[in-house]
Amino acid sequence: MTSLELFNAIQNSSIGVFIGKQDRMLWAVAQIIHIAGIILLLAPIVLVSLRLFRFSLYQQPLPKLARESNRLIWLGLGLLLFSGLLIFIPAALHYHDNPVFWIKLYLILAALFFQFTLYRIVTRLEKPNPWLGGFTAVLTLVLWFGVAFAGRFIGFV
Repeated sequence: MTSLELFNAIQNSSIGVFIGKQDRMLWAVAQIIHIAGIILLLAPIVLVSLRLFRFSLYQQPLPKLARESNRLIWLGLGLLLFSGLLIFIPAALHYHDNPVFWIKLYLILAALFFQFTLYRIVTRLEKPNPWLGGFTAVLTLVLWFGVAFAGRFIGFV
């Protein structure tokens, strides 16, 4: 099955047709939930990154700050997944032909990979190597903000 056939099957599935027939208000609410999700994801990542850069939150132990902020990250990811599917499923064919959608998808995969590997390892250390901490912070911020910017620009292509 090609990706085009898969996206066609997703859009023309019973759930895709059902969501597509709903009032535009559902789409607007899904967009708002999506924005809230990205904020809930990015805010704690920015805070932990500031700590990794040694710019602020010196009094907070890094592992505790990362552990406490993970709740918001997971909530943000959950909201993004839920709302993203509501937005994607009824318009899958539109997204298939959009190169910015594919960039966003690859950025999401890379961001999730680094979030669950390098970021997790470094933020569990009480005093990570400053270069490794800075690199981790920069990479994490670039990837997640790249996801947000790509998502914003999908509609312009």
